[in-house]
Amino acid sequence: MYDCSEDFHVDPTPRRADGEYIAHARISCSSTDGREYDVHLSGDLGGFDAREDAVRYAANWATEWLKTHCGSRQRLPGDHRQ
Repeated sequence: MYDCSEDFHVDPTPRRADGEYIAHARISCSSTDGREYDVHLSGDLGGFDAREDAVRYAANWATEWLKTHCGSRQRLPGDHRQ
């Protein structure tokens, strides 16, 4: 199981392939020494014409994954709370 007392970081940056944006999510945490480590990698979640749609889909997917496995302590891009 996961240490759900930590804040999670979600990176929903899509990759570009065959003319579309492929949604996927990287969920990570930082260890006590500050090094980041992967908690879960989604794999490909689907293809989208618009980058924003792929990002939104991956972020929503990650939110649901975290709710299921740990609650909802994720940080999305641009969230700089300490």
